[in-house]
Amino acid sequence: MKNTSFLALMVSALIGVTAQSSAAQISDDRSPWGISSSSSGMSNVREWMPRLHDAGGTSARLFPEWRGLEPRSGQWNWSRADALVQTAEKNQLRINAILMGSVPWSSEKAHTFPMSDLNAWSNFVAQSVAHYKESIHYWEVWNEGNGGFNDGRHTAMDYAKLAAAAYAAAKNSDPTAQVGLTTASFDPAYLYHAIVAQKQSGTPAFDYLCIHPYEIADGIGYPDGEVPYLWMTSLLRDVLKASAPEKANTEIWITEIGRNIAKRKNQPEAEREAAGVLVKLYVMAIAQGIRCVQWFEAQDPAREEPGFGLLKRDGAPRASYEAFKVMTSSLGRAPKYLGWIAPGQGGRSFGFVFQGSAAPVLVAWKAVGDREQSIAFPQDVKTRSISEGEVTTLTAGKPLRLEDEPRFVMDLPQALVEEASANKARIFPWGGDFSQTKIVSTDWDNNKRGIFQTGSHTNPKITFPDGSSGLLVSANQGTQFYVHPSFASIGARRYFVRITVRRVTPGNVGMNLFYEIFDTQGRTPYRNTGKWFGVGNDDGWQTYTWELNDAYFAKMWGYDISLGPEQSQAFALGKVEVSTETF
Repeated sequence: MKNTSFLALMVSALIGVTAQSSAAQISDDRSPWGISSSSSGMSNVREWMPRLHDAGGTSARLFPEWRGLEPRSGQWNWSRADALVQTAEKNQLRINAILMGSVPWSSEKAHTFPMSDLNAWSNFVAQSVAHYKESIHYWEVWNEGNGGFNDGRHTAMDYAKLAAAAYAAAKNSDPTAQVGLTTASFDPAYLYHAIVAQKQSGTPAFDYLCIHPYEIADGIGYPDGEVPYLWMTSLLRDVLKASAPEKANTEIWITEIGRNIAKRKNQPEAEREAAGVLVKLYVMAIAQGIRCVQWFEAQDPAREEPGFGLLKRDGAPRASYEAFKVMTSSLGRAPKYLGWIAPGQGGRSFGFVFQGSAAPVLVAWKAVGDREQSIAFPQDVKTRSISEGEVTTLTAGKPLRLEDEPRFVMDLPQALVEEASANKARIFPWGGDFSQTKIVSTDWDNNKRGIFQTGSHTNPKITFPDGSSGLLVSANQGTQFYVHPSFASIGARRYFVRITVRRVTPGNVGMNLFYEIFDTQGRTPYRNTGKWFGVGNDDGWQTYTWELNDAYFAKMWGYDISLGPEQSQAFALGKVEVSTETF
């Protein structure tokens, strides 16, 4: 009761302050090209910030934790933060800061929410925002409090109180300051519960949302991996409409995303793949209305895990650095999304058109797994690859072969630009539209009707003497699937999951079903149904149905459902179905 009252007082005090807030007073730079730094990465900003600027980067996410600024109550040391800000300004980079840290003079663990002294927390926020009000305008409350940066005890309700206190303190110091809520991964449920908790105590206390969708991004480079990523904004807008309709158009930022290639044996190949993924992630984010994307990170730090950086520890550029540079120079400082096209056979390839600094630019690539895809133009165009960087001329009528690596196309025909613009208001076509469907399914006769297997799809197909076929699942091998976002709307819902399986060998064959839930504690978002399916001895096809009453298909870790065989022999999986009604 005491904490709830505190939140109510803090939030109610904001009503007058919020009215004074004006986004117009904040920098009008709409550039999306950002970088997120690790704490170790802050030690060598003088090395990587000039390189980031040279590559076209415009923002950096970093800031010392609380104890680095106020090690003892009332004793402030701004020298480190001042140096960061000065270096960023020298390199024309905007800093968006993270507000984070347990009470420095307490015995609490380093990343414990400072619920024990919210007054001291509020003072830390107020002092920080006041000190940097001329330089820093975006303040993200905590880093991944629903994940590893939490002591394991604090919930979304606690985070709501923490963020509300920060919001009030920040606005008192600078009414134009923008305060963001954040999550690890893509966790709409955590944000929903935090927003609802704030609203129950007065008014929503945030200006923008931050996500770190590493797991969804890991699907890029696998078949149909783009689909969940392209729908993130739509799902978050649904969360906002349900929790705080007045905030439905709030800005969304990706303040961490990346790909670690350190453990890959073939480093040149891994670098090329990461470079292509980087461009796709930025392009698709901007296309769905995400305000800023910040790649983790600029340079591999000396004291943390390597493999993420655009630059290696010794400063040598990776292919991703060169791709970043080609992307920013091709699209300009603040590209405006114009719309999409679906080129290639069957409209399976990806194409996004932007207004660059001088003229419209198309960014296109083929779907993973497709052999040959191309696009031709009725006039000469200029093209650019991220691996070569040089601009070349493609003559009228000559097909441009689409690859996994994105290509930039300039001097576009006006008709193509108009086609893309006409598509802008339509939902993305890839994967289909299942918004009016009650059942979605997939099988292994090339029939994907709203359910998609994740990963590399290396399992072989098995065909039986009767002509039927399925996916050969190895002993104890888990398989994961996601349901198309147009079918599985945000919110806890009732679903029925049915699988069709067949024996391929004698012995035990059985499995559990794990499914995504409406988690609020920052723990694993998946639950075992608790209903075991043991396959009978019959050698024909057999079905089993699980009923889910609290499923929440947000794809936080890249999938919605998973089959988990245990002490099981290999079997054939013929079909997976999900329905909103009983079969």
